[in-house]
Amino acid sequence: MIPKIPLASWIEAIVDWMSSSLSGLFKVISVVIQEVVGFFSGLFMLPHPLLFIVILGVLAYLVGRIPLTLFTVIGFLLVDNLGYWSQSMDTLGLVITSGLISILLGVPIGIWLAYSKTAARIITPLLDFMQTMPAFVYLLPAVTFFSLGVVPGVIASVIFAIPPTIRLTHLGIKQVSGELVEAADAFGSTSMQKLFKVQLPLALPTVMSGINQTIMLSLSMVVIASMIGAQGIGAEVYRAVTQLQIGKGFEAGLAVVVLAIVLDRFTQNLFMPGRKKSSRFSAKQKAWITAAATFVVLVAGFSQYFVGGNSTSAGGNNTPANAVGEEVNYQIIGIDPGAGIMKSTAKAIEDYHLTDWTLIEGSGAAMTATLDKAIKAEEPIIITGWTPHWMFNKYDLKYLDDPEKSFGDAEEIHTIARKGLKEDHPVAYEFLSRFQWTSDEMGEMMSAIQNGTSPEEAAKDYAEKHADQIDEWTKGLTPVNGDAFKLSYVAWDSEIASTNLLKYVMESKLGYKVNALQVEAGPMWTGVASGDVDASPAAWLPLTHADYWERYKDQVDDLGANMTGVRTGLVVPAYMTDVNSIADLETGASSSTPSANANVGNEVNHQIIGIDPGAGIMKSTASAIEKYGLSDWKLVEGSGAAMTATLDKAVKNKEPVIVTGWTPHWMFNAYDLKYLDDPEGVYGEAEQIHTIARKGLKEDKPVAYEFLDRFSWTPEDMGEIMVAIQNGEDPQKAAAAFAEKHSDKVAEWTKGLTPVNGDSIKLSYVAWDSEIASTNLLEYILKEKLGYKVTSLQVEIGPMWTGIANGDVDATPAAWLPLTSADYFNKYKDQIDDLGPNMDGAKTGLVVPTYMDINSIEDLKDN
Repeated sequence: MIPKIPLASWIEAIVDWMSSSLSGLFKVISVVIQEVVGFFSGLFMLPHPLLFIVILGVLAYLVGRIPLTLFTVIGFLLVDNLGYWSQSMDTLGLVITSGLISILLGVPIGIWLAYSKTAARIITPLLDFMQTMPAFVYLLPAVTFFSLGVVPGVIASVIFAIPPTIRLTHLGIKQVSGELVEAADAFGSTSMQKLFKVQLPLALPTVMSGINQTIMLSLSMVVIASMIGAQGIGAEVYRAVTQLQIGKGFEAGLAVVVLAIVLDRFTQNLFMPGRKKSSRFSAKQKAWITAAATFVVLVAGFSQYFVGGNSTSAGGNNTPANAVGEEVNYQIIGIDPGAGIMKSTAKAIEDYHLTDWTLIEGSGAAMTATLDKAIKAEEPIIITGWTPHWMFNKYDLKYLDDPEKSFGDAEEIHTIARKGLKEDHPVAYEFLSRFQWTSDEMGEMMSAIQNGTSPEEAAKDYAEKHADQIDEWTKGLTPVNGDAFKLSYVAWDSEIASTNLLKYVMESKLGYKVNALQVEAGPMWTGVASGDVDASPAAWLPLTHADYWERYKDQVDDLGANMTGVRTGLVVPAYMTDVNSIADLETGASSSTPSANANVGNEVNHQIIGIDPGAGIMKSTASAIEKYGLSDWKLVEGSGAAMTATLDKAVKNKEPVIVTGWTPHWMFNAYDLKYLDDPEGVYGEAEQIHTIARKGLKEDKPVAYEFLDRFSWTPEDMGEIMVAIQNGEDPQKAAAAFAEKHSDKVAEWTKGLTPVNGDSIKLSYVAWDSEIASTNLLEYILKEKLGYKVTSLQVEIGPMWTGIANGDVDATPAAWLPLTSADYFNKYKDQIDDLGPNMDGAKTGLVVPTYMDINSIEDLKDN
């Protein structure tokens, strides 16, 4: 067999080399783009919205007459009325910047291609590659080079949107009649005269078509760019999607539609053939009007830096700066805007009065990419973090103390199931009830997955390694004969681990045919609540999924925690020794190292790197920003991957960084991290990860229900799978390896359960590393031990809960309670069965590398 080409490792090596060797160039590009976007966004925000709408109406009349004028005025009045004005202006600034860059680069390249056949032969395939490569692929390299925020969003937009400008400029010039070119040569025209006075004027309609397509493609990237922290209307759409807010999603989408139509009509009408004849202005008058308009725009644009004494630096109103805030640019790197940890972080910002701080929305991937970059450079960084997560295995991280308890206490990860699962699939229900493991055990799987093992292989390896554990889960359960079973999970590392483990056990030990569905948190809960999904091991309660629990608690069965002691909070690298508490981020904070703490905010640009905007930890972090008075700080939304990428970059560079973190997570194994103390208790106490199931699962699939009810493990258990996945192992293989390694544990989970004969069962999970681990483990056991045919659905957090509540999904092991999924639990608690915790000791909070000299969220306050 031909060995696999190590293409992924080659690409990563190239990216690492570019990140370290060209960092100076990337910083210059970043500063320039940041200033240009800020210039346009500030320019559009400078006049009152009504005045700006009048200006747009006048321009629309000059360009397109009455119909375009009416649509422009009414459309932007609607945008303002819906409350999306500032976000739309941010998006407009991003689109115009990426459009300008694309034009400035694309038109010259198109001209070059028209004059050089060799260049055309080389560059045309590259354009094909750029247009066909999924846009998401550009995000993580952009984050690695430029961190989170609007800059990587612009770069990704340019790469995705520039090909039409190049192609159509090339095409337009090539289509100019050869006779006209010969005539120009006959009159003695120079090459420049021929280009600018003959070819480009005739090619202009075609070139403008390319520019029009480029602008539309740039606008289409706004939602994708929001996953790596680009703010604007795209972030509102992304947040609504992750939180299942259909109405808000439609409103924000309507704002995108208005922008798209106006930009499209403006660019189409600007150089329409025949407009010159009907023009009321001579060429000389047009030149004067253009010069005057340019002068007004420049004066107005630059005046924003002087009017009102605006200052983006902390302490602009004689407020003393914060050391940590200065280091991290007053930013907390978050994840998806709908994530529970983002809600907690927002609460922390409020609780600690971090008015200067910004919570950067993005995604988990963007957060980890930013973390990786910061750690490689040993730069300060603050992220939203949670355990279990592989980043705690990979990096030396620490949680910031949370004296205000903004992130609550330790959470639990619950397995939830649809109503009726106990009756439908008693074997699966019993197994899920028994399923419980530790964060360390999950960490095994997460690390394996992170290292390149597929989730399926990681689950298999874990099951084989822990055969005693698998036997305990399935002891006495009679395998079914291929019954179908559906799991759902959020694509978090922890949930990938747990879901793949469940899938492996249910298939190999209990005879199920498992379908694991990766979804967002909202759809995960919705799927279980509606009955579309049988169960999910990814319910973080009581805080992270509190909203979903409140909504769906009557429509799902909570099988209890499958893991306890999980945690969320703000996380910094361990080398950030000057900050140990969220309170250290606060303006006027005092600490044992005041001179060091005075720079934390500046070091991390007053940013906390978050994850998905809909995550519970984002909600907690927003609360922490408020609670601790971190008004200068910003919570950066993104994704889990973006957060860990940011963390990795910071740690590699030994740069300060603050991220939202949670345990279990592989980053605590990979890096030396620490949680920031949370004296206000914003992040709450320890959480639990619950397995939830749809109503009726106990009756429909009693074997699966019993297994899910038994499913319980530790963060250390989960860590095994997470680390394996992080190291490149396939999640299913990692789950299988864990099940075989811990066969005693699997035996305990499945003891006395009679395997079914291929019954179908459906699991769902959020694509978090922890949930990938747990879901794959469940899938393996249900399939291999209990005979089920398992379907695992990766979804967002909202759909995960909804799926179980409505009965579409049978169960999920990814319910983080009591905090992270509190909203979902409160919503769906009467529609699901809570099978109880499958893990204790999970945690969320703000996390920093241990080299950062801070220990508490209070250390983020400005002195």
